[in-house]
Amino acid sequence: MIPGSRYTEQQASYPAKNLKPNRLFNTALIVLAFALTCLFIAFGVGSSTEQDAMFEIGQPSTVSILAPRRIYNELATERNREEAERVADILGDVTFTDPQTWPLEVESPLNILAENLDSIREFHAQEVTDFESARLAADAAFYAHMLRFNAEMEAWEELQTLYNEGDTDIELPPQPEQPQRADAEPFESQVWEQFDLLSDGLTATQRELIVHMDEYYYAQLWEIIMDVAYTIQATDIEEITVITLNAVREHLGTWALDQHSRDIAFEIVTRHLVPNQIIDVEATQNRWEATASIYVEEYVLPGQTIVNVGQIVTEDIYHMLEQLGMLGEVTIGDLAVSVGGAFIIVALLFFACILYLTFYRPTIATNRREAFLLFTLYVLVLTFVSLLGNVAYPFLPLLIFPMLVSVLIERRSAVILSFSMTLACYFIVDGSWDFLFFFLVAGLLVTMLSRFTTDRNKIFLVGFAVSMLQFGLAIAVAFVVDIHQALESIPDLITIASFAALNGLLTVIISTGSLPIWETFFGVVTPVKLLDLTNPTNILLRRLTIEAPGTYHHSLIVANLAESAAYDIGANAHAARVGGYYHDIGKLKNPHYFAENLDKDNPHDHLDPIDSAQIIIGHVTYGLSLAAEHRLPQFVRDIIQEHHGNSLLQFFYHKAQETEEQVDDKNYRYPYSIPETRESACVMLADITEAAVRSMMSKIKTPNELEKIIKDLIRNKLNDGQLENSQLSIRDIAVIEQSFMRVLKGMYHERIPYPKLVPVEDAESVIEASS
Repeated sequence: MIPGSRYTEQQASYPAKNLKPNRLFNTALIVLAFALTCLFIAFGVGSSTEQDAMFEIGQPSTVSILAPRRIYNELATERNREEAERVADILGDVTFTDPQTWPLEVESPLNILAENLDSIREFHAQEVTDFESARLAADAAFYAHMLRFNAEMEAWEELQTLYNEGDTDIELPPQPEQPQRADAEPFESQVWEQFDLLSDGLTATQRELIVHMDEYYYAQLWEIIMDVAYTIQATDIEEITVITLNAVREHLGTWALDQHSRDIAFEIVTRHLVPNQIIDVEATQNRWEATASIYVEEYVLPGQTIVNVGQIVTEDIYHMLEQLGMLGEVTIGDLAVSVGGAFIIVALLFFACILYLTFYRPTIATNRREAFLLFTLYVLVLTFVSLLGNVAYPFLPLLIFPMLVSVLIERRSAVILSFSMTLACYFIVDGSWDFLFFFLVAGLLVTMLSRFTTDRNKIFLVGFAVSMLQFGLAIAVAFVVDIHQALESIPDLITIASFAALNGLLTVIISTGSLPIWETFFGVVTPVKLLDLTNPTNILLRRLTIEAPGTYHHSLIVANLAESAAYDIGANAHAARVGGYYHDIGKLKNPHYFAENLDKDNPHDHLDPIDSAQIIIGHVTYGLSLAAEHRLPQFVRDIIQEHHGNSLLQFFYHKAQETEEQVDDKNYRYPYSIPETRESACVMLADITEAAVRSMMSKIKTPNELEKIIKDLIRNKLNDGQLENSQLSIRDIAVIEQSFMRVLKGMYHERIPYPKLVPVEDAESVIEASS
């Protein structure tokens, strides 16, 4: 068989990848995903506009609406505010007692009244004195006339006697006339006219009592009047009411006064009492404002029913629906423009995601199952979000998507896809700023923390961490969106944050619990599957231990090297270990043709170089056949195919050059693709490093020599172009070198030589010599 035919036969034995059907399939999935997204957006926007005609004040609602977010009930709050203002108006004015009221408005008028009454009493006393004096003078004059009359009468009677006796010489004068007492003029006092000038409100009887009252009793009465007036005036008097008058009577009742005097005192005191409360304008305004500000602001919480089917639409309900944008006049043109803009944004997001996956996740184009898995996750989450679009945002199961994408596909891709999914759902549910902020940040957090879900011992901690982070995130978002509203209703804020925390916990539980389902239907590799593949009782690993023990030992070391390197560069260490276990399972066919399984005779010494090369190359083809037969995951098959890439079998190539003039290097190259993932590259480098170091271990004297060999081996692969598509950076390669160095130094460390054993019969002489 000519060399060319052998190469052709070997290539034909390996099923080459035909990317065209895969690309067509993936393109169809992308178009379908975009179409479904546009449909959900149109349905969401359309349903919101259809609700405009469903609500009319005074008419029953045709649908039930749940609050998608916390809504401010403006009309109900306004009624509460008006009621608070009414209560503030009832409280009246804030007053304080004026200390100048008593001396200026009460005591001074009372003193003036007392002085006037004193003057009236003095005037009346003078009138009485003058009247008595005149009466006494009239009586004295009458008595004087009577004495003169009596004297004259006595003289006349003597003359009459003489005349009667006949003494004619006597001229009898006329008989004296007895003087008549003049009637006394009645006493008419002028003092009452002075009372009329006072306007004191006293009755005639009370006035007469005042002017006739003895001085001591009058002085005592005024002391009582002043004391009662001061006592009552010292209290807070806003106006003279019945209560005030009763208080005056009560205080007068404590004094020993007759009823007439008590009535006089009551009349004088009550006429002079005045309100002593002054309005404090500033304090009144402050109290009014403070009272008017004490009212409850009404809100509808997320998830709470705004209106039920058949419920009469009130002004409050109508206004809240208007706040949600469910009542606006939306024309077909407006709707078309809005939906068209959303379509363009979503199209650009799809384009950006396609570019990212093309540049940084090219394997998705060759893996139908992975592409279909991503499509299924996207459509399922999109559907659930659309169905639950009317509930509050913390209830939406949006975060399941980034977590499952991160666990089942890749974390970096999950970050970009989560961002796009959040924006698409924002258009579907007609979201708010709090929806957007929350899920953008929460999606990033969930994606990063999903790394630890591969360890069962940390799943609970991841769930708790996600819950607490989303609790704090919901509070922070509320403060950013509307800090005043958040501070005014702390209980509502805590409720929303608690629902967000519950959402985070359920996201972790549902995502990790559903991993076996995705593994079964899509063939993805979960941590449980990886653990099962590393079980030594696996049939392929058992065959290696029995049929090719050298290859099994080699695979174990390669797995350790690859796992350590992958862990250090941030790749999937579990996948790298599994790939290391199975990368050489093709050596189960003709295991004695491989160096690690040779006992004594080397069968390649009896074969042509090209035949040896085809046997060595064939282990990859047979390995792929076994992987397909035992249904190993696709990433394991990729590692089997890529762990040699298209590198040259230099030993047999140079051996052929020694016997042949013209040698085609294609016959001595692996006809496979180079590594396309970091895990596959780690296995390739671990494979070549372990084989080379093991073969040269006896010649390596120092760690520096070991490090140089490792660097040369990796540099040769790099220069040969084997790492072009591996997504490894220069820094990653340096880290891999150090990782290999650390592991190999531990495996092949120099042992301390044991002391030479001493025969038993010589033991006594040795002991004696040492002593």
